[in-house]
Amino acid sequence: MSDAISSTLTGRLYRSCRSGSSAVVRITGEGPADTVTVVDAFTGGRPRTLSRATLHAEDYRSRRRSGYEALQERHFVAQLLNAALDKHVGDQDHEALHSVWAHADWRSGGYARLTWDYDTIGGPCERALRRAGYGAEPFPQAVRGHGFALRFRRAAEQPLCPDLEIPRSHEDTWEPWSCDVQRGHDSAHHNVAMQYRWVDDDEPERCGAYVAAVPGLGLGSCSLSPGHPPEQGHRDLLREYLLPGTAQPTAR
Repeated sequence: MSDAISSTLTGRLYRSCRSGSSAVVRITGEGPADTVTVVDAFTGGRPRTLSRATLHAEDYRSRRRSGYEALQERHFVAQLLNAALDKHVGDQDHEALHSVWAHADWRSGGYARLTWDYDTIGGPCERALRRAGYGAEPFPQAVRGHGFALRFRRAAEQPLCPDLEIPRSHEDTWEPWSCDVQRGHDSAHHNVAMQYRWVDDDEPERCGAYVAAVPGLGLGSCSLSPGHPPEQGHRDLLREYLLPGTAQPTAR
């Protein structure tokens, strides 16, 4: 069953179902009659029209041999970056790409986590993203430990605030909520499409390991910083504050 194409789907991605083809197109608008206009998603070139009947919803159970199937933004960016890294490194076993998180709307974009140093692979990754029509820049807010992250979104939205709302733990279906206010704004971050505002979360990261609490109070959660020295032991500092004089809990 083909998707109903409307202006809300402008910008969405579709991959070729033809055997051996790696082609991906991005919808740029409505075409004449029952067609849509598309371009090559990797380069923004080769503008043309496609029949709406050739566009299909994503379905991993299908084995289509013709037409185009919907492709998630994050999967496309992973494919794009891996191709650039394979060429730059000269080997497909580099494992330099850790993960990609992206909203379904490329105007919001998302971020990619890389495991190598920026000086080694940052340039090729940014060039690949920009060639495909994204803006790209380092995104240190998403980095934990080694490596680096790149924030990407449609180039036309690059002048906007780069902030994303990133929960402390997100499931595989999580899509980043992007701030749509101009850079340097003083107001709360705002996602225009969802009419949603959020505030900066400045709370420090916590270890979070379960620790045994005082009798009758069950388990607590370690509130020391992540990766604290083992000799410190896990400690629930809030519970110690609320119940002064209690012994330090032991790890379970």
